[in-house]
Amino acid sequence: MEDLTIHMKILDLLKGKKYTLLEHDHVHTSEDAAKVRGTKLEEAAKALVLKDRTKNELFMCVVSGHKRLDLKKIKKLRNSKNVSLANPEEVFEKTGCKVGTVPPFPILFDMPAYADEGILENDYVVFSVASHFKSIRIKSKEWKEVAGVSVENVSR
Repeated sequence: MEDLTIHMKILDLLKGKKYTLLEHDHVHTSEDAAKVRGTKLEEAAKALVLKDRTKNELFMCVVSGHKRLDLKKIKKLRNSKNVSLANPEEVFEKTGCKVGTVPPFPILFDMPAYADEGILENDYVVFSVASHFKSIRIKSKEWKEVAGVSVENVSR
């Protein structure tokens, strides 16, 4: 199941940009997604929703498919001692998406966000569009222009 409303909002954000819509088999991991999409793992943009329990705030981090989020860096960046992944219910309540289908567009969900600087090392990014079956591939610089992220070093 996918959220067509979010899908349409993403397409609206990308008006005037050149991108490719990919339809594929159901995927759960970045590795599986890269295989079925025929793209590089490094191009995958994983959108992770986290909870800053000190500030009681949800926020997003976007990291490359081959990297892992570094919670120590996030805690330092946010000046918070208590940060963790949001639970699936919190993710769905905030975004309307299931974990694994959240698109890397925090601007759509009115949440602060950080994109790892490694995302921009690739010419393209590929990400889910609120579905396990659909993805978009776009130049990374064009994605950054509309995503609503600040670029930081948040991975390891």
